[in-house]
Amino acid sequence: MMAIEFYDKLSDLSLLRRAWHLARNDSRTDFMFDSYRFSDFAFRLDDHLNGIARSLKSGTYHPSQLQTIDVPKSSLSVRPGSVLSIEDKIVMFAIACLIAPPLDKKLPDTVYSWRVKKGENKKELFEDHEILKYPFLKRTTIQKRVNFVEPWYGVWPRFIKDLEVAYETSGYHFMVVSDIVAYFENIDLSLLRDLLLHYLPRQPRIINFLINLLEYWSWPAVHGGVSTRGIPQGNGVSSFLGNIYLLPLDKAFKTVCASCDTKYLRYMDDVKVMAKDIHVAREALFLMNEKLRELRLNIQGAKTRILQGDEIRDELFDNRLDEVNAVIAEIQDKNNITPAERKSLVGKLKTKLKAVKGRKGVIRDKELRLFRRLITGFTLLRNSSIVRITLDQLERNPDSRLLNSAVRYLRSQDRNLNRISDRISSFLIDQKLLFPYQNAHCLMTLRYQRDLQSLLWREAKRRLKNKKEHWYVRQQAALLIGLKNLSKKELESLRKLAFEEEDAKVKRALGQALAQLPQQELFALSKELLFEINPEIQRLGRYYYDLLFDNNRAKEQIKYLFRDFREEVLIDRLYEAEVLSKANYSEIRVEVRNRLNAVIRNLRRPILQKRVASIIDRIDKEAGMA
Repeated sequence: MMAIEFYDKLSDLSLLRRAWHLARNDSRTDFMFDSYRFSDFAFRLDDHLNGIARSLKSGTYHPSQLQTIDVPKSSLSVRPGSVLSIEDKIVMFAIACLIAPPLDKKLPDTVYSWRVKKGENKKELFEDHEILKYPFLKRTTIQKRVNFVEPWYGVWPRFIKDLEVAYETSGYHFMVVSDIVAYFENIDLSLLRDLLLHYLPRQPRIINFLINLLEYWSWPAVHGGVSTRGIPQGNGVSSFLGNIYLLPLDKAFKTVCASCDTKYLRYMDDVKVMAKDIHVAREALFLMNEKLRELRLNIQGAKTRILQGDEIRDELFDNRLDEVNAVIAEIQDKNNITPAERKSLVGKLKTKLKAVKGRKGVIRDKELRLFRRLITGFTLLRNSSIVRITLDQLERNPDSRLLNSAVRYLRSQDRNLNRISDRISSFLIDQKLLFPYQNAHCLMTLRYQRDLQSLLWREAKRRLKNKKEHWYVRQQAALLIGLKNLSKKELESLRKLAFEEEDAKVKRALGQALAQLPQQELFALSKELLFEINPEIQRLGRYYYDLLFDNNRAKEQIKYLFRDFREEVLIDRLYEAEVLSKANYSEIRVEVRNRLNAVIRNLRRPILQKRVASIIDRIDKEAGMA
């Protein structure tokens, strides 16, 4: 009986739809964000997926270049952050959908990360095809009905709990703790290929295709030579491949655990070996080092230790974190929180905040993990109690995980907005931040504030026009400028800048500001973009053109835009309302006007009120003239 070729299934439209939902959901945690959050891709989803399918069938699919940025870990170190194009991410998730179920069977139960849901191996690959046809699904729906992998937020606590049980009740009083140096950057692609072929010997075509993609994205060697090491960080499929890469280590310890009294547990590259004897623990460490060397990986000596007794307790246990997680779970379980309940929950979080060490300096390590969970709790409650300390930490600590948590928190605020915008403006104008990544995220945060001083508008324009700035900083500056009510002179200047701009990401971002062009000029712009060489710019042109000239699609988009109204969402999609307000059909313009009129009284940000009011006034004037 001939084996089913996974590569032949790769172009199946149902599979690509599933991969689209997984890719879009995964993009929520990207290091850098697309200006339109891929709404232009979703607008003609089947057309774009069919294009991918045709190129896969014909063997002509070619990946795009990675978008890269240095992601800060501390004031002295960074790690390479990268983002795949949406097409590449879809293809990678489609590959993972096919190869993950059989590979998951090879992993021992002591590996916790990126595990296929129980029973998923027996399910039809393309089930739920009816729900998959919708371009946008809620995160919870994706996790329950589309994603085939156990969610990390359920698996990680289980990993920690099993370590605690091994220490507390099973008598394992020695624990090997180590760290792999630059794990993702050092994965050897030739070894990864051999490993995948060993476990999937009948699937050489899809494996070779996968490795060819990874080789295209690998960092160039010295003097521009070809490198065969490293996979892109920051996406779910890389986490899956990194998980599989350590299978030889898992197999070696499975044998050891069967012959002597040790316990081996792994979550990604976080490896823990528990032992009851110090000599056994040392042998386990030597074995770990040996097997990792065979995989062309190295243990970081400074972080390699054998813990015992209370040292293990300090490593594993943090009652403060458990209590904060319990509060967060309580918040998430409630559909409606009464004022009294909210006050009580805030009080519990404030009590735990006092236990965080380093609040007056730089919060680090375990304390930072606790602080970030506290930020999550205060974000869910939309409470402003930690605005000041969050801003203080943003100024002192460049850690990207803190930065991302802080941006989500500050974005959710509708109080203290002046304080937030003033502090972040000072970070930018006084150049207090060390890394482009920080500057870009601070510009992003400012889009959700009440109003901005003229000094900041000038700073955003300066950074946008400065070609020496990182493209992500320039992109975020362009998106911020797009929120302002732009004069005719400013629009002319931005139109010229967009015409001359060579970076596609920056040019796409400028499209949001240029949505304010007068109707006929916007018509002309959308047609110009259709004939651009870069496919991402073409896609934006098609998106704008359809909003302007396709009556049925425009009606559907209005429903989607105002379906679940939230002020922050309107900020992100204001360009869409602007384009629709200039549609070729008067009924579309009137519908946009009515929808905006219904929400303007609920807007708390003056900068947004001004933009919405200007759209309404213009439509009214145009209707009066007609």
